Amino acid sequence: MSAASLTLIFTGGLMVTCGVYQLMAQSLTRLVLGLIVAGNGLNVLILAAGGLGPADVLTQAMILTAIVITLGMAAFLLALAYRSWQLNGDDLVQDDVEDRRIARAAHREDLAGDLRTQRAAYRADRRAAREASRARKKELREALREARRELRARARLQRAIAARAEDYEYLEEETESDTDFERPPANRGGPA
Repeated sequence: MSAASLTLIFTGGLMVTCGVYQLMAQSLTRLVLGLIVAGNGLNVLILAAGGLGPADVLTQAMILTAIVITLGMAAFLLALAYRSWQLNGDDLVQDDVEDRRIARAAHREDLAGDLRTQRAAYRADRRAAREASRARKKELREALREARRELRARARLQRAIAARAEDYEYLEEETESDTDFERPPANRGGPA
């Protein structure tokens, strides 16, 4: 690619950008200027795509056709702008009532869609919170059951230890009474 080709591409792109920006205005005069600038920018881009040589007749024919179409559209829009200026005193394109109604309906639909999305997110968060709460309750119930089992086991163990302690005390009392009594003196000399 040569420097001339890059310059044509850059210039064409810049002209199309400026033309599209002008096409977004409400003024018919700016609309006509935008159409002319964007059309000439496209012609420059077609020229850059086809090459700069004199032998490319198809490119030149396409550019000539585009110039004629752009000139016709510009003449039509200038006539509309002049007629609008005669009737209204300005060349601004007014918003149509139907367009405004459609725009309001679209805006309401967007708001309703946003509301549905927010509701769905809220419901999902609420479900997740409920599930987390249920899981936490279940976890606490299990911990409470485990603590009760452990307390019951400790109580049983303490009762068993207390029962064993009572048995040992009883056995100690019996062994003490067996050893505390006095033995009769043994007869050493025979029967009396």
